[in-house]
Amino acid sequence: MPYLICDHCNGYYELKNGESPEDFDLKCECGGRLEYYANKYDYYKKLKENDIDRNNHQEPADKPENSYNGFLDNLDQQSKGLIGIAVLCIIVFAAILVSGSFSSMGSSSYLDIMPADIQAAKAPVLVVLSAPRCPACRKFDSETMTNPDVKSKLSAYSVMRINVDTDPERAKRFNTHVIPTLVLLDANGKEIRRNEGYMNSAELMNFLKI
Repeated sequence: MPYLICDHCNGYYELKNGESPEDFDLKCECGGRLEYYANKYDYYKKLKENDIDRNNHQEPADKPENSYNGFLDNLDQQSKGLIGIAVLCIIVFAAILVSGSFSSMGSSSYLDIMPADIQAAKAPVLVVLSAPRCPACRKFDSETMTNPDVKSKLSAYSVMRINVDTDPERAKRFNTHVIPTLVLLDANGKEIRRNEGYMNSAELMNFLKI
């Protein structure tokens, strides 16, 4: 499948059948430019070529006058032991920090940016991040969201729309560079799943399954 990929943040959008680059504003939200690739392999090939080109132009590092090879060999056993303990402590501490970061990510909630009426509804929430300038967003609103089955399904959900152009602060919380992006939250505001890009009615119905 063809893609539009940002040359700055690497955010991407997978073009659907019938869509072309001419349908889109080729400027990414981060300020970079969206470039067209027939497939991901072309993108990876370009990245590899750029890496090779950069490596060919790198200046060789100056060799230090004094070499520190064999530094550990000159230490006594007690010093080596202390260094080993210090390194182990650093590794354990880093592991704790990383574990805590992932834990906090997994338990994060979006309740604080949800309107009061949506919080009070105590229902799953479909967050739609979009913008009027986006052709795929307009198609999603006019075709997918108006489908009778979708409308019936969404009667049990709250829908929170975020215009990424007029409400950038709330949009940033969801850390996405593609529109439309749909995020499904549980009643407590915790993320269940997300989808970046256009979805038809059948895809959305499947996405909404809890």
